[in-house]
Amino acid sequence: MPDFPPNRISHDFLQGGAVTLKQPVDGYRVAVDAVLLAASVTVAGNRDCKILDVGAAVGSAGLCVARRIENAVVTGVELQDDLYALFCRNIVENGFVGRVTPLHGDINNRQLPLIANSFDQVISNPPYYAGGTRPTNESRATAHQEGSADLAAWIGFCLKMLRQKGRITLIHRADHLDRLIGLLYGKAGDMTVYPIWSKASAEAPLRVIVSARKGVSSPLKMRRGLVLHDEAGQYLPQTDQLLRQPASLPGF
Repeated sequence: MPDFPPNRISHDFLQGGAVTLKQPVDGYRVAVDAVLLAASVTVAGNRDCKILDVGAAVGSAGLCVARRIENAVVTGVELQDDLYALFCRNIVENGFVGRVTPLHGDINNRQLPLIANSFDQVISNPPYYAGGTRPTNESRATAHQEGSADLAAWIGFCLKMLRQKGRITLIHRADHLDRLIGLLYGKAGDMTVYPIWSKASAEAPLRVIVSARKGVSSPLKMRRGLVLHDEAGQYLPQTDQLLRQPASLPGF
């Protein structure tokens, strides 16, 4: 694993200090999306507690799930060497050895040691950009831009890992909602669409959380969603509370 000099690592906190996080200073940085994704996870008994995080990065979403849900058992898959190394360290520092398992590998690799149809839930924050100019920071580019696994391959892998009637939950750009629904159509239903608005005055949502169950055909449900900021750009009280303590997503 890469040996990070101390000046390349920042020591941060999520959920008001409930989760400690080491992450690169100059590469991929955790955003609010990971916390919102984690807050969307619900567990009803032991049947829903085996969770896979695809594209785990430094482990932020999976660690937040494990902190909030005591019986959650999380596996996180990450491709990048440096992010995976920090993911491993974050598991130890948060006391989740045995409950959160890191896995280093490429979802395109058929030798990845995961069993199809074996997870109750799969969560993911897939790369947001299909192409265009790559960021100069390679870590950030790999995290944010579709590579050898485009969105179709990414969702296909998530569905493959999911048991029948298990739940897939994704956070993505709202302007890609049509792609998400199209890729899930006929494979997963009982779909919930939850928009994330930057401000109440915004013409369109910034992000969308889409959740669906594999092999189920129930109709789609559209939720009111969540507004992040007031008109001055400050977090609204409900959002601030969600980010500062382990909590579930309101109205999801």
